[in-house]
Amino acid sequence: GGKSGGGKAAAAKSGDRTAMASRLQLVLDAAGACVSALTGSPSLLPLGMMLMPTATPAAASPAAGGSQAPTSVDVLALAEGHLLRELLPLAERLAYDDSHREAEAATAIAAQLCAVLPASRLKRPLAWSAAVLRREAHLSTAVRKAFLATHLRLERASGTHRAGSLSVAKELHHLLGDNLKDEEPGERPEMLEMLEEGSANSVSATLLEAVEVELGELSQAYAHLSRVGEAARRLEADDKEAERAADALERALCDRYTQVVSVLRLLLKSQIEGSPAQGLLKLCTALFKQLDAVFKGVMAVDKGKKGASKRLEALLSHVCGETGVTLAMYGLLSFSTSSEDTAARVVREAKLVPALVFALEKFEATVVKLSKTSERDLLRFMKRTTARDFKIQAEEVANAIRRKEDKAEKEKEKEKGKGKKRKAAATPKGKGKKGKKAAEEEEMDEEEAEEDEDDEEEGEEE
Repeated sequence: GGKSGGGKAAAAKSGDRTAMASRLQLVLDAAGACVSALTGSPSLLPLGMMLMPTATPAAASPAAGGSQAPTSVDVLALAEGHLLRELLPLAERLAYDDSHREAEAATAIAAQLCAVLPASRLKRPLAWSAAVLRREAHLSTAVRKAFLATHLRLERASGTHRAGSLSVAKELHHLLGDNLKDEEPGERPEMLEMLEEGSANSVSATLLEAVEVELGELSQAYAHLSRVGEAARRLEADDKEAERAADALERALCDRYTQVVSVLRLLLKSQIEGSPAQGLLKLCTALFKQLDAVFKGVMAVDKGKKGASKRLEALLSHVCGETGVTLAMYGLLSFSTSSEDTAARVVREAKLVPALVFALEKFEATVVKLSKTSERDLLRFMKRTTARDFKIQAEEVANAIRRKEDKAEKEKEKEKGKGKKRKAAATPKGKGKKGKKAAEEEEMDEEEAEEDEDDEEEGEEE
């Protein structure tokens, strides 16, 4: 750089690097489209033919005198090998080399191959993604979200305890801050260094997407549990196999719901704003609807006389107890109303909040009814929240906020006009004292007119 022409050489080198990155992007996009088409095939054979280390796929066919076509086990081994040796290291190297778009493309291809692999072959990819989350790096928000989404997807597919989503929720709550307590942030709870304060609100949307997928799977699992439970009730009393299967399904269902509730509670307690906050409230609505169906299913058995199991009682405590989701939910609503209002946000919440409250009240009514029919006090697991007999007049509130915004714009324009007039008054066109006095009188008249106009606007707002 110190030599003559060093700046030009550096610029040329930078241009070559940009061109190389764009060519790599094209290659990765093409490879991603190819892998997407092959993984969508009912047979894994085409994917295996592509992954085999041969000059051409045709050379691997028996007709060409090559090696035998790969079996399904061979294809899985090939996919795992390419994933660990090439794709994941490539995505990481590109991310740390500031080639963020290319890193996103490589991560997307890796995610497609992970979807093909069984849970037994996902341990090492999951360990890689967990290590990336704990490594500090200057990455774009899009790359952070891509790496986090891959980790959560691997954790869900590997059938682990899903502790990763809870760890991410704890870290995001720490970075965003509590919406009820004004405290100095202490040590990071999970040391996920890839997450950082500046992008925490945006990255939270990735965790919410994973929770949404989890709720969809839980809905399907409950439908399966209902069928198994009904089959168990139809069988004779001495046949316990179906009953044990239903009990195991209920245990797994309650464990997964408890995990989801813990994640949602931490996010509800955070200073989450904007679109992620709206998505969080929608997920709470879906949760209450699903739990309402679960407890109604209990009422359908012997007209609810058997009552809820100990597991469902514990789940109810996690949802509606002293440290449950419901209290945290109203904390977020209180925090949202104290932040800057916009007309668009008020209109969205005017539809979202009543639906959320209705779903919660419907669920609580089902629990109260089950408590009466089973003669088991379920209300001891519920903390009664604030009164909710309200109605949001969306149009009136939005119009009031628009008037407030218009008034602020007018005040800005007035301030600009005053600045120009002061400048003009400082150098009046008239000569001597008469010109200066005329300018002062003109400015006083205009200020009185502005005050009258402000009084009229305040009367309209009242």
